[in-house]
Amino acid sequence: MNESEQWWNTPAHQPDPDRARVAELSTMDLETPAFVYDEKVIAEDVATARDALAPTGAKLLFAVKAFSFEDGLAVMAPLVDGFHTSSLFEARLARHVIGDGIVHTTTPGLRPSDAGDIFELSDRISFNSVSQWQRFADAAVGRTSPGLRVNPRLSFVADERLDPCARNSKLGVPIDQLAARVRTSPQVLEGIEGLLVHSNCESIEFDDLLRLVEHLVDQLDPMLRRLKWVNLGGGYLFRDARDHTPLRKAVSLLRDTYGVEVLVEPGTSLIYRAGSLVTTVVDLIEGPGRDIAVLDVPITHVPEVLEFPFLPDVAATDGANRYLLAGASCLVSDQFGLHSFPEPLRVGSRVVISDVGAYSLVEASWFNGISLPTVYSRAPDGSVTLRRRYRYDDFLTINGGSHARH
Repeated sequence: MNESEQWWNTPAHQPDPDRARVAELSTMDLETPAFVYDEKVIAEDVATARDALAPTGAKLLFAVKAFSFEDGLAVMAPLVDGFHTSSLFEARLARHVIGDGIVHTTTPGLRPSDAGDIFELSDRISFNSVSQWQRFADAAVGRTSPGLRVNPRLSFVADERLDPCARNSKLGVPIDQLAARVRTSPQVLEGIEGLLVHSNCESIEFDDLLRLVEHLVDQLDPMLRRLKWVNLGGGYLFRDARDHTPLRKAVSLLRDTYGVEVLVEPGTSLIYRAGSLVTTVVDLIEGPGRDIAVLDVPITHVPEVLEFPFLPDVAATDGANRYLLAGASCLVSDQFGLHSFPEPLRVGSRVVISDVGAYSLVEASWFNGISLPTVYSRAPDGSVTLRRRYRYDDFLTINGGSHARH
């Protein structure tokens, strides 16, 4: 592998060993590119998280930032205790879907014009800084349960782009500064009822979470004794985790010592396996070093592959026929990496990119005017239902066009 290809060397997640259900998508009559979310897999992965949390009594929220398609959220809503949101629009959607369930909101950029509605829609809000709390305290108290987001300054993620506790992170009050406030000016924190702390990304080691909680106890014990709830954030893959015991110890430490309600809010963990992108080969090019298969989907529909280079998981890719999978846009870096297939690809072949349920649909763009994928749901019995087809009118609307002129 040459230097230019090294960034494709590592998959983002552990590949799903049960590929048959995903591979079946290549044989179905779908309009491609198609984003398919699998209701059976959603239920399985939520159940895995709930089983891990059951002995602790912690509540399970889903972080809507990872996947916000309304019909998919409606599948998840009866299975979780609530949703975590990061904006007014997410909060509105979450409240509409979850009904009386929990809506917990935090955002670094809380705008005065949005604040009142967010407080009405959210059961809990975690202010991102002490100054944000001070500006909005009067408006929030009595309408929602106010909390603070804390940066524990305890890094577990090697890549700073993915580390919420990275140097100069904007996400939360640094724990040493908060501890100093508790000692010297606790009146500033009067009215605060909870803490949100998030310190990891796609981790399979719950030992990190136990270290985090022990760090909170060590630094913020006097404050914890006055709180009603602690949200431990997300960043852990329940299904792939080696051992859930440290998770249970971490939650029990908080509940048994301080009597607080504990919440966790995974995003990727509950949805990444459920999403697949079904594509069609639209051209084959003989390159000087390898053959190139051009797909009918751009990498801007799976932008994490571009933002944090990793090798996406492609179903049924064992064999001697090796291709560089390229996307449909004019972007030079529009590539999905090198993959092998049991049979030679041809124009019209289907290629299924799996494990893209998290962050793909919510971040997909209209770059080059290429339509977003058609969205399908897949029922537990394997049948698929068309949920959303994007058209020129959608492209025109986001670009300020007048439908009357067109």
